[in-house]
Amino acid sequence: MRKMKLAMLIVFCVMLFGGTVVSFVLPDREFSDVENRELAKKPKITAKRILSGEYQKEYDTYLSDQFFFRDKWVDLAVREQIALGKKDFNGVYLGKNNYLLEKYEKADFDSGQIKENETYLTTFLNETEKRYGRKHVRAMFVPSKTTALTNVLPAYADTIDWQSMIRDLQTKVDEPNLIYDLTKTMQSHNEEYIYYRTDHHWTSLGAYYAYRAWALQTGRKAKDLSDFKRVSVFDDFYGTTYNKIHAGGAADVVEKFESKNPVKTKVVFDDEEKTYSSLYFPNEAKKGFNRYQYFMKKNSFQVEITTKAHTGKTLLLVKDSFANCFVPFLTEHFDKIIMIDYRYGKMAMGNLLSSNSDITDVLVLYNTEKFLQNKKLEKLADIRKGESTMKEFDMNDLLG
Repeated sequence: MRKMKLAMLIVFCVMLFGGTVVSFVLPDREFSDVENRELAKKPKITAKRILSGEYQKEYDTYLSDQFFFRDKWVDLAVREQIALGKKDFNGVYLGKNNYLLEKYEKADFDSGQIKENETYLTTFLNETEKRYGRKHVRAMFVPSKTTALTNVLPAYADTIDWQSMIRDLQTKVDEPNLIYDLTKTMQSHNEEYIYYRTDHHWTSLGAYYAYRAWALQTGRKAKDLSDFKRVSVFDDFYGTTYNKIHAGGAADVVEKFESKNPVKTKVVFDDEEKTYSSLYFPNEAKKGFNRYQYFMKKNSFQVEITTKAHTGKTLLLVKDSFANCFVPFLTEHFDKIIMIDYRYGKMAMGNLLSSNSDITDVLVLYNTEKFLQNKKLEKLADIRKGESTMKEFDMNDLLG
């Protein structure tokens, strides 16, 4: 046993020394696609920085970032833990079929914030239902993978059941059908590729099934799956869940569903002057790890989509990033879609409604957990006219 341990120690030292030498020979990398960040550059050496200890700290970071096959070493370490039977790392479950699933605990949620958000939503829904009619207003909650894909969870995994909360919400609105829980919809398709393995978002197929449920709820005819051509755009997507552990999973495929009879669209972001003619942004998605940015480019406070659908209808879509690959299915149902993401702005809803008198329909679409954790929804229930100002946001908001 002692000889085996000694042999393993020698192999480790040789690999460590060899890796360090190779790291000095190879050119430095500037960016890590896996971690979606710039890597440390070799620090400048000065007597002052050496004496202060600043140089040594920066050099340690530099060596760590530039170490030969760094990503592979991390992956190897996690795989070793998997072999030993560990099932979750850094808030991520290692599921079956290469699925990585975000682990949620009750400590992740503030009961006071949940109650506030429930009040904001029910106030908004009751008000808009009076204005536009019950068939024209809906809120839909998208379950996380841990709820929808219980078939791939580790046997011991703890999950939070939010369905009772949603049922309670339904009792607080004037018409219970205004709020729709997509859990059963998604669970009924859990053998299909409806969520990315390495990201928290649903795939275009998952979004399609939600679109079909929305159409049924609002009395519209949904397009059949056969009305779309499925086009593979990327086959190397490692998403935000993978980014938490940098190991496990398997590359995801990003698809778009091309309608056989598409309508022309124009897209305007509130923080840009340029007008775009597509809902898809391949160049943006090629930067870094977030291939999901292929859909609608980024999260912005207000995005306006106009179409040539000639329906005479305008949709107000209050959303998080799950709506970004959902909205393409709506373009043939509306002449205009106004997308609002309150993580990035704080215009009073009353101001939005009064300045867009052509609104005929309303949809609120959120991932359940992200909705409950959202700290920026107070203006949703503010039906008075208010001043439009942009709010600061953090990296978690950017990732949806």
